[in-house]
Amino acid sequence: MSAPSILAKNLRSIGQGLCLLFHGCVRSWDHAARSPRRRLALGIVFGVLPASVAIATYTTYPSDEEQLARSQQIEVVLPLPIPSIDEQINVVTMPSVITTHTTVIRVNDTLGAIFSRLNIEDPALQRFIRGQSLAQPLATPREGVYVQAKVSSDKKAHTLKIFLEARSNQQKNSVITITRKGNRFAIKSSPFVYQTQQTMNAGIVTGTLIQSAINAGVPEEIAQKLPLVFERPIHNGLKVGKGDDFRIIYERQFLDGDFVRNGKILAASITHNGKNYESFWADDGSHTGGYYKLDGTSNRTTFIRVPVEGARVTSSFMPMRRHPVTGVLRPHQGTDFGAPRGNKIFAAADGVISRRAYNKRGYGNYLMIKHDDARTTLYGHMSRIADGMEVGTPVKRGQVIGYVGATGLATGPHLHYELRVNNRQVNPLRTSIPDKERLTQKEQHKLLAEARPLTTRLAMLNRIQSIKPLPQNEKVAQNKAGK
Repeated sequence: MSAPSILAKNLRSIGQGLCLLFHGCVRSWDHAARSPRRRLALGIVFGVLPASVAIATYTTYPSDEEQLARSQQIEVVLPLPIPSIDEQINVVTMPSVITTHTTVIRVNDTLGAIFSRLNIEDPALQRFIRGQSLAQPLATPREGVYVQAKVSSDKKAHTLKIFLEARSNQQKNSVITITRKGNRFAIKSSPFVYQTQQTMNAGIVTGTLIQSAINAGVPEEIAQKLPLVFERPIHNGLKVGKGDDFRIIYERQFLDGDFVRNGKILAASITHNGKNYESFWADDGSHTGGYYKLDGTSNRTTFIRVPVEGARVTSSFMPMRRHPVTGVLRPHQGTDFGAPRGNKIFAAADGVISRRAYNKRGYGNYLMIKHDDARTTLYGHMSRIADGMEVGTPVKRGQVIGYVGATGLATGPHLHYELRVNNRQVNPLRTSIPDKERLTQKEQHKLLAEARPLTTRLAMLNRIQSIKPLPQNEKVAQNKAGK
């Protein structure tokens, strides 16, 4: 049906409706005419409605130009090609051209070594970094800093992020972001907060605890820390061996959906000879926190930072100082605590005496204590060494081992104290070592509240581990009994 025919049909319908409306209005005119409001309504109906019909008719009916254009239209029907399923699979499974790499800056690292681990070959970026003060942690690498790079297939960095984590409670985390923009780079610093997820693993010890954890899927850097979580029990005789069970809950940290680093171990437990040992991370007021039992006692070997009675620092740990006796410039790789002659000197931590000696042109009367495979302490210039302190003698934290003096090369009574980690002297007042034996009541209550869901998860892992498969000969015996 053509457009004029449709329009004519619609107009006939409208006309019939108007006729019916007109006859109805005539029959009720006398009644309507008595009311002014009804007279006004009828006037609007008879005045506005015809005008609306006229406007609709004018706008609906096509013009001559439009009718000509419609007559020249051609309908074209073409089949729509279906994309190849093989091509779609390739698109979905094709590896991204941008890959993400992370690393942590190591001791004596160089910018080239860091780039090598990040799979970057980008001389322009190296030049940019060396010229930017914000990128100083990479230009002169700072140990322990995490770095993340998004690298294209040609080994050019798309973005590079340097994560500077707060080293005290007064600082905030910040991330330095370097972004490639064509042949140029932009750099900015902004605060950040990790998005943290908890991950659980469990396994059975088949060799060493560390290797067994790695075999169970625990990241190597987390597995290496596992013995430290149980440092004191292990030091006191816990020998984790074949057949023991372990369970661990640790953090994985993300930023904007990208994995950045593994965090700290939150909780761990070991079952040895039917006895369960548990350890939980707690905020003990230090920057790094520590590992404690639920009764608030430390699971780490703790150190006394100032292991002498009534002392004050008279000479700090420093890379270079002029010796007060010889006048020679040389490193001072310990801390001197001035104290009255005869004051008590204590073992900084549990350990075994590894050396007792006298050095006239050096430490005078001195002792060395081996605390574990990595840490030893040295106590020099003692007036005398306490009775019974012989090589091989075990000592406890806080036990008296000697008395303040000025033997050897010294200008007055003091204790020269050194803490060595892997045969390297470190500052005992600043280095991160556990030094708290027990949590305060408030800290313990907080630990108990935070540990409640962790203990539930450790128990769940323990129940799963307890359902162990039967040996093959027992399975055969059960099958025969069933028949």
